[in-house]
Amino acid sequence: MMKNAGTVLMYNCSGEQFSKLKQIFAMLRLRMRPVEPDRYHVSLDDLSHGKGAPAEPASPLPESMLVFCDMGQALLNQVLEIIRVSKLPPIPLKAVLTETNRSWTTMQLYEELLKEREAISTQQTETT
Repeated sequence: MMKNAGTVLMYNCSGEQFSKLKQIFAMLRLRMRPVEPDRYHVSLDDLSHGKGAPAEPASPLPESMLVFCDMGQALLNQVLEIIRVSKLPPIPLKAVLTETNRSWTTMQLYEELLKEREAISTQQTETT
């Protein structure tokens, strides 16, 4: 059996516009794990290993999000570059599983990413 190169947690990535993204991940031998709202309470680490029992569904994230797990930096750069040049629908929220965020839930990560994005757009506003 070929070893997986890494895992991608996928939020709101169903539908036709994401079929190309899935083909890219498959080509790179990445394991895809769609995360449904009934698992938003499960830690990212458990989600990346396909663990965690469903609970009361949370309200779905309003946008798409990808979390890259257990992937080397070189592969990650390659994946991001391929996504960038493939003219895929924009996925504004992307994160990498780290020591810091492994124990977080989906919502904790989502809120952090929103804060980060806000900080970045504030910086951009200040510099223009």
